[in-house]
Amino acid sequence: MAKVDINPNISITLQRAVDEAAFWKLQDGRPRTYLGASIIGHPCARYLWLSFRWFGFELFDGRMLRLFRRGKREEETIVEDLRDAGIVIEHVLDDQLTFDFGCHVIGHPDGFIKSGVPETPKTEHIAEFKTHNDDSFHELLKLGVKEAKPMHWAQMQCGMIGATRLFGHQVNRALYVAINKNTDEYYFERVRLDEGKALEIIKRGQDIATDDYIPLRLSSKPDWYQCKLCFFHDFCHGSIENRTLPEINCRTCCHFTADKDGKCRCALFDNAEIPAEAQLKEQYCHVFHPDMVPDWAQATKLSTETSMAYSIPQLGDDIVLNGAGGYSSREIIDAIKGGAASAAGIKRLSEEDNNISF
Repeated sequence: MAKVDINPNISITLQRAVDEAAFWKLQDGRPRTYLGASIIGHPCARYLWLSFRWFGFELFDGRMLRLFRRGKREEETIVEDLRDAGIVIEHVLDDQLTFDFGCHVIGHPDGFIKSGVPETPKTEHIAEFKTHNDDSFHELLKLGVKEAKPMHWAQMQCGMIGATRLFGHQVNRALYVAINKNTDEYYFERVRLDEGKALEIIKRGQDIATDDYIPLRLSSKPDWYQCKLCFFHDFCHGSIENRTLPEINCRTCCHFTADKDGKCRCALFDNAEIPAEAQLKEQYCHVFHPDMVPDWAQATKLSTETSMAYSIPQLGDDIVLNGAGGYSSREIIDAIKGGAASAAGIKRLSEEDNNISF
């Protein structure tokens, strides 16, 4: 028998190369401009508000991005298997329906079944596809989708309401299609519309998106099971020294409003609509939303219509004017990250950086 030449160093270096390539190829730097039906069933209103307001962006490593890609590719197989089984399904993959519920809440179901579900072959269904690891899949088998994956259940409730409104007749069934990535085993569950609960879920998402103020934390306990792995854990539960500071974009600015008509506006410019492509840019006129810097005490008497005066602990509790006539948000952040002991350590940007791009 020939000797196998095993070189663990090649395995490690190739793994790093593959992960790095996946990171740069698959990382999508464009955040959603809306609250998706896939997440509005999340138990924490603050999580949803901070996500919608682009407080921070979670960057996944190459392995996780490849995992997400595998989930998307699995949809092609699921659609093929359903069609082979006699299911007539439309609006899948790149042709998904869009349900605009208003107030910045939008949903995209994985498919729309016209007919062919064995128990009720003529009934239309919203279709949702999900991949699961072995533990998650067996929990689903034991509890059913509503108990095991309440966010998935909420997503389907929204989908049924959306389809009913779009097509003008009631669509009151959804088909949940789950696949075990370890064994390729399928789990199917028909879900019935709970109209009252569905409307409540949508209304909750709309209220969160259009609220100018941050919701309460889900729990005051840092080790609460729904909090400890959250991307915003350090913001909600961290000390002043390690509390996460917000990204600088239109949505973290105190002048930003998300109106009920689905538009985003800037109070600084007579409530002019902010184009979606401009919202992510770092505008010089940005002023931190007070709810996103809870450790900074407001010096109300020194604030103006275009600026906010803050007493900032990370800068020796000096009062700093953030905005017109004072310091830009970037200058303040750079001073804090640079370890400036006081406001005197803030460096001004050059005049050519002082521009508005919308």
